[in-house]
Amino acid sequence: MALFGAFGCIPLDFILPMIFYNAAFKPSKQSLIFWVNTLIAGVSFLLVGVGAVASVRQIVLDAKTYRLFANM
Repeated sequence: MALFGAFGCIPLDFILPMIFYNAAFKPSKQSLIFWVNTLIAGVSFLLVGVGAVASVRQIVLDAKTYRLFANM
């Protein structure tokens, strides 16, 4: 779920709306709203990378103790 969230939910929630706003309304590149949207998209892109690395790391750590069937 964490890996899906890193690659699926963060871009849909934070990156794409900012990019679409800048593309649709075309604010001036000197305006504050353009740079705030760009900053939010950039920071969110970094969060995607950190979240992906952290979730893959957790999958690797959990794979060591994973058992398909329960020991009864």
